Amino acid sequence: MKSIYLIILLLSLFFLSCSKKETENKEVNNKTFIWKSELKDSDIPDTPIKGFLNGREIDFSYINFEEWRGSGDNVINFSSLKPKNNCGYIENDNAFNLMKKAGVIDTGEVMKANFDQNLDGFIASYKISDSLKSESKQAPGWNCVLLITSKDEKTVKGKIAMCFKDDKKSWIAGTFEAIRCYN
Repeated sequence: MKSIYLIILLLSLFFLSCSKKETENKEVNNKTFIWKSELKDSDIPDTPIKGFLNGREIDFSYINFEEWRGSGDNVINFSSLKPKNNCGYIENDNAFNLMKKAGVIDTGEVMKANFDQNLDGFIASYKISDSLKSESKQAPGWNCVLLITSKDEKTVKGKIAMCFKDDKKSWIAGTFEAIRCYN
C-alpha cells in the first residue's frame, strides 16, 4: 500500500515539474519588450503589437501594408485610428511607419541593428497628433528588425521591433497582421 502512495507521489511531482517548465518557456517567448539602441531578431516578443509614442502607450486599431504602383514604394503603417474605408487616408492619428522607397518589402528579415547603421532605401518615422488636431511627423534616428512571415493577396503577417532615438524613447514591437492595400 505504501508503494502505491509513493508511486502516486512521484508521478504527481513529475507532472508538476513538466508543467512548470512549459509555463517557464511560454514566459520566455512572451517577454516584455524594452527600448534598445541595439536590436537583434530575438528581441521581438511573440505578443501582439504594442508601442510607446512620445512617452505614452499607444494602441493600434489599424495596420496596413501599402504597395504604391506609381512610385513602387512599400509602406507598413501602424495607426491608432481606423480609416472610414480600408486602405483610406487617416487624419490626426498617432502612427508609426516603415517605408521602402521604390522597392519591395518581401518575406524574410530586414535588419537595421543600430541607429548608426544605414539601410538603403528604408525610411522610418512616426506621427503625433494632439488634441488641437495638429500633426507632427518625426524621423529621428531609428533601428529595426522586421520579419515578414507571409504575404497573400489580402494580408501581410509578421513581427517587428523598432526603436527611435528620441527623448521619450518611442518604440513599437510584437506580431502583426496587416491589411494589404494597392494604391
